Amino acid sequence: MQIKTYIIDAFTEVAFKGNPAGVCLLEEPLSIEQMQSIAAELNLSETAFLVPSTQAEADFTIRYFTPTVEIAFCGHATLASAKLMLEKTRMDKVTFVTHHNLVLAAVKEPNAILMQFPLYGYKPQLTLPALFEALGLPERDNLYYSEALQLLVLEVPDKETLLQLKPDFAQLLRSTDIAKGLAVTTRSTDPEADFYSRCFWPWVGINEDPVTGSAHSVLATYWSDRLNKTELKAFQLSSRGGYLHLTIKDEKTLEVRSQAQIVLEGLLQIN
Repeated sequence: MQIKTYIIDAFTEVAFKGNPAGVCLLEEPLSIEQMQSIAAELNLSETAFLVPSTQAEADFTIRYFTPTVEIAFCGHATLASAKLMLEKTRMDKVTFVTHHNLVLAAVKEPNAILMQFPLYGYKPQLTLPALFEALGLPERDNLYYSEALQLLVLEVPDKETLLQLKPDFAQLLRSTDIAKGLAVTTRSTDPEADFYSRCFWPWVGINEDPVTGSAHSVLATYWSDRLNKTELKAFQLSSRGGYLHLTIKDEKTLEVRSQAQIVLEGLLQIN
């Protein structure tokens, strides 16, 4: 069997920046074991598998796999999939439905792709001493948790602190059993962004994710509360870097504008 397979850099206007995702176009579903094996072979933070949908509200079903596990929702792999379908077809809008029945829409704009993501809340989290130790930071009382994404959110004082983080990932992995990810964030004093972040996911096999769309479903809420703004510019400070323009439409809906670049196209051969 040959599968059309792409590598697409998401949340960037230039190749080799942002977050690379695999996208596999399927005519019929593969087994979970096959999809997991392909994701491990591609060894990207996420690989999306698209199958034409039989549901009226969606064009494709979409499933997301890291090299080690399936996850419920991935922002950058959704953007990568939208880029592929909007560029390779005459579609101006594409809609995906996830394995958990989350419907995600993307629309082509003149200089961006507009996506609709869910918007999630957060609550204060009791301190986790081992987590702060793994990050090399003093304990703080501004740790939060989003149950919907199993995501911890930690605000640090400034950009320099964020850039200098060198987590002990083995210790971070052992520091808590409630999280699948950790977003460390800070307010920006630069004109090009309202806030910065870095995202760590050793619990799902990804030490640091280059740009994490799903985390911004929580970070948008967090920084909207603090800055009293519903339109926000975000930049993720990984070594590759990537940007997101965020608009909170209502209490459940986040609009995300960004771009992506197709860098590789080929055929994956499986038995």
